[in-house]
Amino acid sequence: MNDNNKVKPLIKVAHITTGLETGGAEVQLLRLLTDLDKNKFEMIVISLHKETYLADRIRELGLPVYSLQLKKNPLNVRKAYSILKAFNPDVIHGTMYEGGVVGTLFNKFLPKKPPVIWTVHEPLEHYDKEPLRKRLQLRTWGLISKLPACMMYVSNLNKEQHVAWGFNNDKAIVIPNGVDTSKCSPNKAAGMKVRESLGIPKDAFVIGKIARFHRQKNHIGFLHSAALLSKNHPHVHYMLVGTNVDENNQELNTLVKELGIQDKVHMLGNREDIPDVVNAFDLATLTSFGEAFPLTLGEAMVSGVPCVATDVGDNDFIIGDTGIITPIGDDQSMADAWQKMVEMDKGEYAELGKKARQRTLDKFTLEQQVKQHEDLYTRLYDQNVMGKTSMKQASN
Repeated sequence: MNDNNKVKPLIKVAHITTGLETGGAEVQLLRLLTDLDKNKFEMIVISLHKETYLADRIRELGLPVYSLQLKKNPLNVRKAYSILKAFNPDVIHGTMYEGGVVGTLFNKFLPKKPPVIWTVHEPLEHYDKEPLRKRLQLRTWGLISKLPACMMYVSNLNKEQHVAWGFNNDKAIVIPNGVDTSKCSPNKAAGMKVRESLGIPKDAFVIGKIARFHRQKNHIGFLHSAALLSKNHPHVHYMLVGTNVDENNQELNTLVKELGIQDKVHMLGNREDIPDVVNAFDLATLTSFGEAFPLTLGEAMVSGVPCVATDVGDNDFIIGDTGIITPIGDDQSMADAWQKMVEMDKGEYAELGKKARQRTLDKFTLEQQVKQHEDLYTRLYDQNVMGKTSMKQASN
């Protein structure tokens, strides 16, 4: 039989993720798993922590998901080895630090000694203010970062930041997050329905932020900037979307009332209809103290929505000349940037939105990201197979 006619075996990829919460890294993993070629790759997912609805979403793709609940019982890490040994992967892909560490811990004991990829999402701005335990943990991971076959970062700045914490980047690459353009696109009719459901006037200018509630995401700064802008532009409304950003968040609700902007702030919590929500925005923003490669900016831009964001992570690289970058933690500068957008000529603003969409299509699509992952898996698999073949030949 001609070698070209042989059916190539599926490359078996074991994905190990720290958890399956509804953060950017976890959602991006779901999107990758959805689009990776199932005719080329056989995959499983091991979550080191608790079950979430994302686990069920992954199972709907026909992929096995194992949740180990390590926080309840750290000894369950032994189950990871049992699962890996039974699956016998060709490649292990760890998402976030712990996923990569566990893959590295066990790969030498697996039959194929599969190459390990670490994907690092964590931004390190202000990480020196994290608890000592987390800082020591990061230093420890830096010491073993030379062991994986590949260190993958989602942003260029993220890659540079980790060097200072002892990470070995000799085998590092950067693959930016990609926007699913099949789901995210301009759709003002869908956005208007979201506005109507919230009672937002049609002529209002809406500034939106999508981020889970966390100190680093700086929702407090967002609300202070909103109060500053409201003095000159009372017609502007503000939408906050993300896990624990809802009517049950006492800290945010108290501040909204203290600032006197409760009739203009809409906290939606976690939403499944993000493409529609984004289309309800006139302007998307991030007020974060730290980011790596926030996908929410790309989702807004590909929907034709300009962005304003703080100068963290790869925000400046993502937005380019299609929006505004502001200093970190400067509520007045953020409010001033928003005001500039609100007061911009409508025709000029529409062109800015088109320019933002084209930049995303050119540089940051999920299709491009998936192709880069598939090429990486195939390359590492081939290198591992060739290495073993060479060893056998040498022994003969």
